[in-house]
Amino acid sequence: MNRTNTLSIVAPVFNEANLIREFITRLTAITSQLADRLRIEIVLVDDGSRDGTLQIMKSLVGEHPELKIVELRSNSGQTAALQAGIDVASGNIVITMDSDLQHFPEDIPIFLDKIDEGWDVVCGWRHDRQEGLERRLPSRAANWLLRQISGLTIHDIGTTFRAYRGEIVRDIRLLGESHRFAPIYAGAVGAKITEVPIQNIERPKGTSNYGLMRTFNVLFDLFFLYFYTNFRDRPIRIFGWLSLVFWLAGGAIAAILMAVNLIYGVPVVHEHSGWFILSVMLILFGLLFILSGVTLEMIVRIYYSDPSRSQYRVRKIWTTDDFHGQR
Repeated sequence: MNRTNTLSIVAPVFNEANLIREFITRLTAITSQLADRLRIEIVLVDDGSRDGTLQIMKSLVGEHPELKIVELRSNSGQTAALQAGIDVASGNIVITMDSDLQHFPEDIPIFLDKIDEGWDVVCGWRHDRQEGLERRLPSRAANWLLRQISGLTIHDIGTTFRAYRGEIVRDIRLLGESHRFAPIYAGAVGAKITEVPIQNIERPKGTSNYGLMRTFNVLFDLFFLYFYTNFRDRPIRIFGWLSLVFWLAGGAIAAILMAVNLIYGVPVVHEHSGWFILSVMLILFGLLFILSGVTLEMIVRIYYSDPSRSQYRVRKIWTTDDFHGQR
């Protein structure tokens, strides 16, 4: 790397008055060691803190001119705060991390080493997690499911401690609580992804902003991720298969009822009205699914009609100049 590269470090902050001064001190101590080869920018996003965190951060801007404090109007959630920080960040390398000191600023150089090797996204891997079983076991199960859905081989998809090339992180949009799935979205636009082991400890002070409900939210998000990963540009496929299943089931029931009526003369509509209604409903549901698929297919085509939303991303255009002097 050379100093024409800018490193932006983005961290959302919410009610971290007990920790934020130490976080900034440790972070700037590390970035000062990188200043000879990188321009440094630290973007801290205050997500509606109510405990004096914002005032502490503002008081430190004079001591650390590389600091940028983004103040959100209200508590918008970690994903929105991360996206706000990424939108402000100007770096061609962007590192995202938490501000509660469970992510060690001292690990930043190992992310940069991997970026130097040519990777587009470098994910932190909490290989020796120190949290209790109530956090570790659901996380392990969620990571396994995410690997099956996405095809990624990294161990820890959920941590926010990651490094991105700027063009990659700006090519994805974080909504809802999707920050934990950023590697999956990055993989969908062709990013080369790897991971590095990072240190991990229990939160040193204060209380965690995470709860068990977030684990269930991840499980709900898996349905969208499966659709996004496999069918985002061809929704007619999944809806077509669903329609076929319903049509086959409804048609099979209708065929059996018709055979019973023709062979045995049984008035199936009257004596087997439940089966008759079920067959009609299955056929109608199949029609509903295929119409939904056609509608979504049209929406997708309208979405991709904007050139900035192309289904492909060009990594590099090679010309003769790239090979000049190699012969």
